[in-house]
Amino acid sequence: MNKYLSLLFGLPRTIWFNLRYLPLNIAIKFPIILASNVRVKNCYRGGVILKRDKISLGMIKIGFHSVDSIDTSILNSIIDIRLNSSLIFEGDAHIGIGAILSCKGGTLKIGNNFAISGTTSILCYDSINIGDNVQLSWNTLIMDCDAHKIYLAGDKLLENHAPINIGDRVWVASSTTILKGSAIPNNCVIGSNSLLNRKYYNEGYIIAGIPGKEIKAIERWEI
Repeated sequence: MNKYLSLLFGLPRTIWFNLRYLPLNIAIKFPIILASNVRVKNCYRGGVILKRDKISLGMIKIGFHSVDSIDTSILNSIIDIRLNSSLIFEGDAHIGIGAILSCKGGTLKIGNNFAISGTTSILCYDSINIGDNVQLSWNTLIMDCDAHKIYLAGDKLLENHAPINIGDRVWVASSTTILKGSAIPNNCVIGSNSLLNRKYYNEGYIIAGIPGKEIKAIERWEI
């Protein structure tokens, strides 16, 4: 669907969402713009928090950007914020078609100038902290919990969740999986189809592979 039509058809949803879930003094500025494909499965007043001194119209856009490599015409973007969990935006964000933001516990915090190109899922059960200027490509999964319980010998429960921290200016390439306990330093690039399941400590590296390894130092990256 043409993005202007999606904006037009999504207007009632945009008005409803802002007035329903944001404080009135913020809601009347309509900082969150929803496309017609956005579905709100669960949310509550106070579940979405904007932490920015200057609140502006459309600073957060959800459901508009498509992906050339994937047919997004039949995909929905989903917002799912359960009671006692929080989705915090600290600045501008652009979240593409087919993306899922799900908080089933804990806090998902997203820094300024954040972008998902589309069809990426972020599932938060504990704590996911994403820094400024982070870009996520399509088909990426970020998940801080195993979802199911796993028992070791002696019926000992394996810890099934741990925080994820992503630093500033990080580019995560397509079809990457980032699991519980992962930490990505500033100014890193994550190679396509990588699996991250631990902490990394060196800034300015390409991290790639299954599991991911620091393979090459870089000065910077650009879109």
